[in-house]
This record gives sequence, C-alpha cells and structure tokens, in this order.
Amino acid sequence: MSLFEEHIDAIEIAAKTASSVCFTAIFALVPTGHASAPLAIAVVVIWVSRITLYRIKETRARWDQEHAEERELCREQQRANRERELRLQIQRLQRPDR
Repeated sequence: MSLFEEHIDAIEIAAKTASSVCFTAIFALVPTGHASAPLAIAVVVIWVSRITLYRIKETRARWDQEHAEERELCREQQRANRERELRLQIQRLQRPDR
C-alpha cells in the first residue's frame, strides 16, 4: 500500500479544505484587482486539489471493485464447500449400514 493509499482520508480532507479556502480567497482577491500572483497560486492549488480528489475517487472505486471481487470469490468458495458437504452427506446416507 502506497503512502497515498495509507493516508487517503487525511489527504482528501486536506484537498477539500485547500480547495474551499482558495475558492474563498479568490472571491476576496478578485475585487481588489491587485492580486495577480496570489490569485494564480489559488487557482493552481484548486486545480491540484481537484486532480487529487479525482485520484482519490479512482482509488476508492478500485478498492470497491477489488472488495466486490473478493466477496464474490468467497461466496463461490462457500457454495462449493456446501455442495461438497451435501455430496458427502448423501454418500453417507446411501451407504449400506455396516
């Protein structure tokens, strides 16, 4: 598991917070008209935050898919085990008494 995946919740909170703070900063800076560099930085931070949030969404979707596949494999294994047990019980019942 990568560092990104280990701390995905904290990274998501940080990206959302940075995005909302920069969005608010843009609305505060635009009326002044003198904040070209801070405005550009805020736009870049929002852009990077959105990319990060998109990656988090992709990672969680991949995890959900992997968990669904694992659950399906587990169900199939349980089904096979039940069928095997039933076959063994049927064989025991069909054997003549000794």
